[in-house]
Amino acid sequence: MVHSKRLNVQKFHLGGTPREVLYHSESRLLLVMRTDLIDDTCSSDVCCIDPLSGSVLSSFKLEPGETGKSMELVRVGNEQVLVVGTSLSSGPAIMPSGEAER
Repeated sequence: MVHSKRLNVQKFHLGGTPREVLYHSESRLLLVMRTDLIDDTCSSDVCCIDPLSGSVLSSFKLEPGETGKSMELVRVGNEQVLVVGTSLSSGPAIMPSGEAER
């Protein structure tokens, strides 16, 4: 990040605990991995968010008991693929230090 540049910053509520955020430049959307969701069907998801309005445009819910741990955009040929690492452990999604578990 360049310190001399001004950034346009906006604050909005994402729900749950955001664990990782990626910017998809082609669609100009934020990809957000959230855990600790208050939902009967899942506790973790990956969602697409419009960075201008903060609205959730789509969401992929992980299986019950499955927790999102990491994600990365990878180029495969002409396509970009989102690779998501998950865990089925029943333990906490964060380490004792407060960092997201990898």
